[in-house]
Amino acid sequence: MSASDAPMNIGEVLERLVDEFPDVTISKLRYLESKGLVRPDRSPAGYRRYTDDDVARLTWVLRQQRDRFIPLKVIAEMLEEGQDVDQAEGDGDMVPAFRERVSRRSTGSVSVSLAELAYMVGLDEAVVVELERIGLLEGRPAGKATVYDDDAVLVARVAACFLDHGLDVRHLRGYLVAAQREAGLLEQVVKPLAAGHGDDGASVAELRRRVDELLDAGSALHELLLRREMGDLGR
Repeated sequence: MSASDAPMNIGEVLERLVDEFPDVTISKLRYLESKGLVRPDRSPAGYRRYTDDDVARLTWVLRQQRDRFIPLKVIAEMLEEGQDVDQAEGDGDMVPAFRERVSRRSTGSVSVSLAELAYMVGLDEAVVVELERIGLLEGRPAGKATVYDDDAVLVARVAACFLDHGLDVRHLRGYLVAAQREAGLLEQVVKPLAAGHGDDGASVAELRRRVDELLDAGSALHELLLRREMGDLGR
């Protein structure tokens, strides 16, 4: 057996991952195992024994979280469907990549508590509470508890990216205000279209296509204007 084929303990796996994922911990690796995202063998004494394939799988999972902002539940589904973890990932936009997965399933397929959401996105619970207080996050009641869906996970992960670059939660309020204003503008266009469409499947699909087209145009215009305002730094 070559050195590269020798089984590794959890500490050795952490050493392999920490350069690319500085925030990963042994607790995180155990958590990923508890969610079925990796299944290392066990020694007769009960110690975890990881292989190179396990490390490749963990690397892929962590990249999906970091680069594409995909919740662990969705990542698990991708793996169950036979996702090739050795397949090269493109540089596609994280939001469409996530939306493509979500669109195949019912709305709100992810349902997590505030503590789970905070853990998934790597934020303190107090920060998540503040994101909800200013309106960026919206939970929904589930009995006596409040749970958060796919959209909340995605918003929290994008917010975490801003916070990692030094912005405060209060700075993100401006994005919500801008989105609310833009939604009001687009509703002026969409509502007359909706009134003129039937409720059959083809009409609804056409209306949604036109709404998606407007949303894509709005996103593109926002990025172009933002890059222009930032001058050379935005190019």
